[in-house]
Amino acid sequence: MKISHETLTLLKNFAGINGNLVVKQGNVLSTVSAGKNILALANISESFPREFAIYDLNSLLGLLTLMEDQDVEFNDASIHISKDGSEFEYFYSDASVVTASPYKALDIDPVFTFVLTAADITMIQRAASIVSASTISIVSDGNSVTLKVGDPANSAANSYKKTLTTDQAPVFDARLKVENLKVITDDYTVAVGKKKALHFKSNSRDIDYWLAMEPTSSV
Repeated sequence: MKISHETLTLLKNFAGINGNLVVKQGNVLSTVSAGKNILALANISESFPREFAIYDLNSLLGLLTLMEDQDVEFNDASIHISKDGSEFEYFYSDASVVTASPYKALDIDPVFTFVLTAADITMIQRAASIVSASTISIVSDGNSVTLKVGDPANSAANSYKKTLTTDQAPVFDARLKVENLKVITDDYTVAVGKKKALHFKSNSRDIDYWLAMEPTSSV
């Protein structure tokens, strides 16, 4: 079988969340961070013939991207990668030494949703770097909702702000570590949940992320 560019992009993103990966039989991929505060779930165009575990996803990606249009076979104990007489064999890991995702969606009990564009995500990441901020805050005072990148404990700290809506909304203060915004740059519908998690649903890909809020959040 061939591994599409879209799936390779997804796997690179997953490697940034967790270097381990358990792949189940079928066309669904999922990963969870070691701290269990980031979960991703995606449907892909390929269908894997078996379940297997990868201990070092980045090393496998190195082989899968070494040459374009490679043939990939999933054998009993290893992955066979070949093209034009060149061959690689990559052995599966023992599943007991990798972090397995639950492979299921989470119910976060949403109270508010908004759209975050690819440009917004790029701006958040750039702004966080420029102002040396570690926290993204999505705050509603009941009459408007604002996204802020800065230090919520220091009102005098450098920050970036964007008004998401001036419509009425429930009062909340949802805080997320910038380092946990490990989503593919895309347009998303984002839900703020009572269970102190944010749900990012891509508007163009079949992929969902659930990101845990900081304990100081209030929803």
